[in-house]
Amino acid sequence: MDIRIDSIGARGDGIAKTPDGPVFVPDALPGELARIGRTKSRGDGLRAFTRQIVEPSSDRISPVCPHFGACGGCVAQHMNAQLYLDWKRGLVETALSRAGVDAEVLPPVSVPLGTRRRVRMAFRDIQQGVVTGFREGQSDRIVDLADCPVATPGIAQFLPALRGFLNRFGKQGEVAVIDTEAGLDVVVFAKGEPDLDLRLDAPQICADAGICRLSWSDGDDAPEPILVAADSVVRFGDAAVSIPPDSFLQPTAAGEAALRNYAMDAVADCAAVADLYAGCGAFALPVAASGKSVHAVEAVPAQTAAILAAGGHRGVTVETRDLVRQPLRAAELKRFDAVILDPPRAGAAPQIEQLAAARVPLVVYVSCNPATFARDARVLIDGGYGIGPVQPFDQFLWSHHVELAAQFRAGRDSA
Repeated sequence: MDIRIDSIGARGDGIAKTPDGPVFVPDALPGELARIGRTKSRGDGLRAFTRQIVEPSSDRISPVCPHFGACGGCVAQHMNAQLYLDWKRGLVETALSRAGVDAEVLPPVSVPLGTRRRVRMAFRDIQQGVVTGFREGQSDRIVDLADCPVATPGIAQFLPALRGFLNRFGKQGEVAVIDTEAGLDVVVFAKGEPDLDLRLDAPQICADAGICRLSWSDGDDAPEPILVAADSVVRFGDAAVSIPPDSFLQPTAAGEAALRNYAMDAVADCAAVADLYAGCGAFALPVAASGKSVHAVEAVPAQTAAILAAGGHRGVTVETRDLVRQPLRAAELKRFDAVILDPPRAGAAPQIEQLAAARVPLVVYVSCNPATFARDARVLIDGGYGIGPVQPFDQFLWSHHVELAAQFRAGRDSA
């Protein structure tokens, strides 16, 4: 069956409107004529599993990665630059519209290719050896990566060495890799506990692969370091932070710098700042270095310890607190001139209710999920805040993910 593609969906699929409902076609672009084969039900429509582009769009370009189309890590390498940026911007605009939030969405800020410093991949030991990579879209099948153009060179070059020892952790699992100043920080998530031989071999494995720290977790407990050759150090502004294994970290250093500059510009005239969901201090430490009083709140004890170790001399105070179960109350928030928050994908609903009640003069909201951001933005607006322009940040190149930041000011129409 031949169908004409009308638009691009939130997951990067082409969408064709048909009398029987929408048909989602992978890697298809608006205006293209696609010939589809096997389909499967998806929501109120169908997903095509096989397709041929009969009439390609002028917006189609050649993907840079040989794995594109199979690997589920990227969904947009076939779009030219303008279409791609318009699509990312549209994801934010659509989320805001659905929540009834009226705000200007600015053009996305993108990061360079080859800068993704944090990845998490799956692995499986099969008869032919270990396969390592991202899963196919809508599938558990692992695409065995030979290269990854979005990752830092350090991570991309590490892939062959990775296969050489993962099977010693068990038949299958996941591996998280962070490219730090000291080398690669690697955590293997698998049910098979490392044996004595692996622990004895770890120094040579790590030296050969450029690993500064190798850790293991069964998925339930905090990662256990197997070998620490050097501190896993990342730099937030001029603050060097020794991060714990499997820490939250912005996916790229360039994107982190852009977000940090955005936040610091926003709070430039503020004296007392709270940094909620603070991670390892990506915002708290540079803001404190600019001479402000900063209180950082994070749920993970190892991460609050990392902030304190790096920033105690700067006057940063820290608090280990789960903001989902125990948000800062309105009375606690009133001492701050500004609040920066960067919650996980689920958003910050309990904390946002308290912020709306507290009427903190300035809220700087950084988000990795436009839908939950829009939901929370609606609460702040209903509580008397004005929203300024929304700035998307495209750190997950060619994926359907997009981050953003916006400012909310109490009692104003806009920031």
